[in-house]
Amino acid sequence: MAFSGPVPNDKLYMEQVRYGKDEQQRRKESPILVSGDDVAKLLETNQGVYMVDPRMGFNNRTHRLFVSKHVPTEAEDSKAWKTLGHRHTVEAVIHWLTGKGYSIVDGKRYDWEAGDFICVPIFAWHRHVNLGDEPAIHVASTTGPLYMGIGQAVYEDERYPEYWIYAQQGEDALRTLIPGGAIEAVENDAKTQAGRLYAEQVAFAFNEEHRRRQSRVLVRGSELRFEQTAMGNVAYVVDNRIGFHVKALSTVVAEIPIGKRSGAHRHLYDEIDYVLSGNGKCIINDQSFEIKKGDTLAVPVFAWHQYFNTGGTPLRILAHSTRPAMENLGLVLTHQGELADH
Repeated sequence: MAFSGPVPNDKLYMEQVRYGKDEQQRRKESPILVSGDDVAKLLETNQGVYMVDPRMGFNNRTHRLFVSKHVPTEAEDSKAWKTLGHRHTVEAVIHWLTGKGYSIVDGKRYDWEAGDFICVPIFAWHRHVNLGDEPAIHVASTTGPLYMGIGQAVYEDERYPEYWIYAQQGEDALRTLIPGGAIEAVENDAKTQAGRLYAEQVAFAFNEEHRRRQSRVLVRGSELRFEQTAMGNVAYVVDNRIGFHVKALSTVVAEIPIGKRSGAHRHLYDEIDYVLSGNGKCIINDQSFEIKKGDTLAVPVFAWHQYFNTGGTPLRILAHSTRPAMENLGLVLTHQGELADH
């Protein structure tokens, strides 16, 4: 929208006043369930499928969910990544559903197999190689919508160097995990409070790069530890409290035993759930959804939600949320309702 001059206070202020009420209605109208059958059909003829994204009509404003297929010959494919792969100024958590191979993340190799997770640091070049005979499939969540919303989403892909922004500025910019390059921190010998505070700003990017490079990347599916909580049996996968340098994204896996239910809760952050195994039912506010392996649920902000295992095997839910982002803004609120019966 082109700038057309100043606007009277009351017009814009009333838009602000109405926003919360209007947003509640938008959340009610947002899609929730994405059929795994529909996704599988699309994946037969495509290399990837988006399940949840605000550009598709979902009210999720902070992260998305998609599935990607990596063919066995990808390493030799003229259209595939060769050395760098791609990088982006958004957080990403990848879960391998099928296959066996390795990922190169910031120059380091991480071998993975079905069930494992990869957490990619912001702006780290990464690429994936499928060592099997069949396609390797992963489901991933990224915080692209959040960073697009604040104008800080940058995607650089070695297949499309004409769209590079920072990488084309030289070798230093190509290697850094900080957009624009992180200069080496200098000794802070400022004598005043303002001097010290400004020196911390200058040093932040250098220290942030170090923190990103020290962060955890690989999580083995075989090492997940399910422990009892008010919401049920939960394994924390990616979280800033267990060694991952993430500021916006968090990942858990929940397991509901046969004939049992999870707890019920709601929270002031986006959540996207992917059914890893089993069959069941999910109640979101006053709506009930039958769910099965491969289905996706986009849980609206502050909507009560609860899961029930109605099948003959454990029901496992992969849950991505942007709780850390909201915590950093001071806007997290979680209400616990009915407790899980484990």
